[in-house]
Amino acid sequence: MLIGPYLILIGIWFLTFTDGSNCPAQCKCINLTENKLRVDCSSRNLKIFPFLPKDTEELYLQENLLTEVPAGALDYLINLKKLNLSSNPLHCDCKIRYLIMWLSVANMDGVSGIRCVYPSSLYGKPVSQLTGNEISSCRRRARLCSDFLFNDALLYTLLFLLFFLMIFCLKTFKMIKFKIKVSDNDIELRTYQTPKVGFLKRRSVSYVKAC
Repeated sequence: MLIGPYLILIGIWFLTFTDGSNCPAQCKCINLTENKLRVDCSSRNLKIFPFLPKDTEELYLQENLLTEVPAGALDYLINLKKLNLSSNPLHCDCKIRYLIMWLSVANMDGVSGIRCVYPSSLYGKPVSQLTGNEISSCRRRARLCSDFLFNDALLYTLLFLLFFLMIFCLKTFKMIKFKIKVSDNDIELRTYQTPKVGFLKRRSVSYVKAC
């Protein structure tokens, strides 16, 4: 009778010291204290950023194949104190903006190895020190006056073609109505003349019989 409660206590104890239900399959999770985890995902050849437990306090992702940190991937890790992303081929393009913003507000002392690998011009530079002008793929091309003139000329050309097409359609529609009207008159004329011919034939037949 007492086996059931003991099994429940054993299950609670097991969940307290392990977090296998939330721990990524590629990683190893260790309880540091209550509701605080060390998540070790290092040297796992990861190409996709894993979904992490919300109680993660220490995160080790070094020596993987991560090229970016997806937007929102770290927002819910409110207890995160240590982060290691060293030896990952991080691409410092537009997608790195999320990580730059997150690092600026996270205010963590235990951050290491978050450096650019691509492009070659930014190789080895810390991500936290990047500026908007250095992320070349995010620069907007300056629009010249010639661009506006070309766009306006194209717009006026399209409007002229549309106006010409409308006139052509109206003329075609008028011609179609005229043909239908002529055809209707022709049908009415034939219908009106047919009884006279039949009447003359009947009169000639009756005259022959009388003779």
